[in-house]
Amino acid sequence: MKDDFTETRIPPLSMVAIQIMQYDPDSMDASSYSMEQIVSPDKGVSAEILRISNSAFYGRSGKIKTLRDAITLLGLKTVKNLVILLSTKSLSMNIKGDLLNRFLQELPIVTALVAQDLSQKLGHKEMREEIFIGGLLHKIGMTILAINKGGKYSRLLDLAEFDKVDFIEHEREQFKTDHVEIGRTVFNTWKLPQQLQDIISGHNFDAARLNDTTDIVRLTALASLVAREMLGLQIYERDQARKAALMEYYKCTDTIEREFNEQRMGMIKDHPFYKQVVGG
Repeated sequence: MKDDFTETRIPPLSMVAIQIMQYDPDSMDASSYSMEQIVSPDKGVSAEILRISNSAFYGRSGKIKTLRDAITLLGLKTVKNLVILLSTKSLSMNIKGDLLNRFLQELPIVTALVAQDLSQKLGHKEMREEIFIGGLLHKIGMTILAINKGGKYSRLLDLAEFDKVDFIEHEREQFKTDHVEIGRTVFNTWKLPQQLQDIISGHNFDAARLNDTTDIVRLTALASLVAREMLGLQIYERDQARKAALMEYYKCTDTIEREFNEQRMGMIKDHPFYKQVVGG
């Protein structure tokens, strides 16, 4: 019997996450002080910002003592991304299944970091922060489905990877919906900015409709496919066609092969954001 997800339970975002989503680090009023006012009520998030600011990655081990100093060191955009990372991580903390956790935790952070690199290398540095958030949230529909169906969803993903069958088709057959559609509902429910809603709405575009999408949608999709390949996850036939079309569009086949390899994966694993999600 197929499941009906017309009443899918969507967990609320924390107040800090909602406020930070709307925070514009480039506005005239943006400052370490204004960011501190938003973040400080959440003691757990504040502690993590301090911990990461004192990590070896930033070369300030033990020297940063206050939240405001940590925000100043990391920068407003990095702190915004970190708060969103911490907020979304908490949604999938209790989800079980090795492969499912790779999709819900490891793939999003690798996609987000790859997306930042891609946007800069392909001449779209201006969208570097937005595309990080898009990459981080592009599989949120999978998280929500996993929260609602747990082990059943995990087993479906295992089956799709083993059979090398398009997972979205498995989802539609079993649940009468798919994670992209659920993602749209999540973004609308959370009232996220339209640009982020566009990323999830257009993420599964057909290769033949490449020119009908925007750069932020295209680059997020490409980053996700590159990340999946770097992680050894299945890339289905339709995804292969999309990846080939995207690399041709951006003339970046050599860049992808040269830059996004095992060595780059090692660098990503050293990033404090990756370690925050995956550990290490």
